[in-house]
Amino acid sequence: MRTHVSLLTAVAVAASLITLTSATPRPAEASPNSENMVTDPVPLLELSTPGDQGMFWTLSQAEMQAAVSQHGMRLRADARVGYLRRQAFAGSQPIFRLRKQGAYLLTASERERDELTSGPTPQFRYEGVIGHAFSAPQPGTEILYRVRKEGLANSWRPALASQLEAMRALGYSKVDGPLGHVYPRWIRAGAIYFGTFDANGNRSMMDRIEQYYGPDAKDDWWGGVRHAHDRDPKAVKHWPDEDFSHLKPSIGYYDDSKPETLERQITQAAGAGLDHFAFYWYWNPGAATEQYAAGLRAFLAARNRADLKFTVLPCIHPWRGGAGGTLRMPAEQIDRAAEILVDDYLSQPNILRANDGRPVLQLCDVRGIGKPNDDSENNTIDNAAVRRFSDAVKTRARTRLGEEVMIMMTTDNGAPKPEQGLDGSYCPGRWDHVTGSYENYVTKERRWFATIPNSLIRCATSDFDERPRIGISKPDPVLPTDTPEQARTKLHASFRWYEDQSPAAFSRLLADIRADVDASTRPSTVDNIVLLYAWNEWHEGGAIEPNERDGCTYLDIVRTELHLRKGASCTP
Repeated sequence: MRTHVSLLTAVAVAASLITLTSATPRPAEASPNSENMVTDPVPLLELSTPGDQGMFWTLSQAEMQAAVSQHGMRLRADARVGYLRRQAFAGSQPIFRLRKQGAYLLTASERERDELTSGPTPQFRYEGVIGHAFSAPQPGTEILYRVRKEGLANSWRPALASQLEAMRALGYSKVDGPLGHVYPRWIRAGAIYFGTFDANGNRSMMDRIEQYYGPDAKDDWWGGVRHAHDRDPKAVKHWPDEDFSHLKPSIGYYDDSKPETLERQITQAAGAGLDHFAFYWYWNPGAATEQYAAGLRAFLAARNRADLKFTVLPCIHPWRGGAGGTLRMPAEQIDRAAEILVDDYLSQPNILRANDGRPVLQLCDVRGIGKPNDDSENNTIDNAAVRRFSDAVKTRARTRLGEEVMIMMTTDNGAPKPEQGLDGSYCPGRWDHVTGSYENYVTKERRWFATIPNSLIRCATSDFDERPRIGISKPDPVLPTDTPEQARTKLHASFRWYEDQSPAAFSRLLADIRADVDASTRPSTVDNIVLLYAWNEWHEGGAIEPNERDGCTYLDIVRTELHLRKGASCTP
């Protein structure tokens, strides 16, 4: 096969999707308009046609679902054959799909396309452009070839250069030629953003910081973190040999309500290849509105916000009073919360989208949904209230945006139940409850992923360390009369921290996650998204944001081990 490099500039992806019959209905889960809003590379999916007459390929999740449910095709376990873009781009070439009866053919050659689809009795019907590949090699790409079995009609398949030997072992000995240069994987890495480092943050926490550290700590939202870094005796007295010098961001102790702060952080994150920030989002039942949202609002006001996507993680905790304030969402306030989430955030042009185009919403806690704003104690999940919340968000999005929403729930709340109306799981920061060992967490994490069914956004915890909150979120448990062993036991009972965390172990964790993505047979809708704990949860140790001691160490590890291709490099 001879290839012809061509830059397609005027063909919309929606128009180029095939129709399996004269009019292929699409399921409600996705729409071509939403799919076209995803500009990242997405997986090329491979299916077997009925009776194994041949193979069928698409970038469209909606088309794949219709092919399976309405036309009897079967999604292959090894279904992903590289990542292509739906849109044309500078230096790209289109890949065309042709059809004859139940068999399909991919080609990047306009000449071959025209020869096979023209004339009085054309061999194939032209079905359009299914995606776009690089016309020349790029860092991290491989050649995507078209291969076939000798003497066997309709046996064409695409194969990456690294797969050719394996394909030959399966009988695909003939290489017709290249289809273009594509990414063998495309991981979209995001980081959780803790947006309370401002004067409108957790007021009760700041009051407790002042009580513990004195009047100089009044209104200090960095209290505890700053004190550990500066080796205040109250912060480090139980850990005199611990190195807390990393507990200062490279850009200094900041106010995240200022757009210029977010602009600097967007530059850091996007430069290192990150795809999005995921902002914790809280509810104030007393005022019936959001709270602790200054960092998120500053992100939306940042001049370079288009360089990074974002999503929100509603943390509807069941708590009442206490250091975190009352964070429940009474049933009568669910519709108002859905309006804010959809109108203010899911409607934004740089909202995080799944590979099928749906805006993604991730629930970090659902136990407080439907709970009254009173003094009652109830940590159980109200499934009916969760369903009312998910229905309210989805209904508002259909009405306001004309779109479906993909809603994921944290694994901390268990697996989603059908009656909750949710679409899958994501995992947040992870603590090893058995041994408290980071090495143990890293070793077992991939096996733990295997226990989570269906769609999953994987997570990677950089560290976990609650010690900067000693005397603030929890009192110092040690008495002057305690022996060193008694003190250690009490501290570990009150505070969690990984004593054996290291950058090397974090590297192994991310390499395991990359391998898990590569070998995955999960639904591909969000399967290449990885959520990092965290960008800046400094009070609890999860911070990949560049810091005074380590600089870009953690962002460089993320970029290297997940093979991120966006950005150029981290700038501390």
